[in-house]
Amino acid sequence: MSIEGKQYERINLLLTVCHRGVGDKIIGDLRDLGVTYNMAAVGESLGGLGLADYLGFEDTQLDIILSVVCDSKTDQAMALIEYGYSENPDGAAIAALIPIEGVSGPLVLEYISGPVAAAE
Repeated sequence: MSIEGKQYERINLLLTVCHRGVGDKIIGDLRDLGVTYNMAAVGESLGGLGLADYLGFEDTQLDIILSVVCDSKTDQAMALIEYGYSENPDGAAIAALIPIEGVSGPLVLEYISGPVAAAE
């Protein structure tokens, strides 16, 4: 994507839900992949609808992580959650990837986290 002569990668919002206390480890692993914008929040029972049970979480105390991921890193980030955490009962996690569409997405990311690496 090109804006004002600059080349940008498309960006995505990675939503990760995991057991309470595992979020810091996941954020550390995402940073090792180069995903530098991560925000953690405390979640409880995912809205009280029993959704946590359906997703395989016995405990209702959860960490919710919102990360901004460039297209070039989405496969690695999703594999990290899928293979690194989803099969681990002590650190179970699920993730969803939401594309951030539109012209403003890359500009907002640059404003929040500094210049984005140019797409190759």
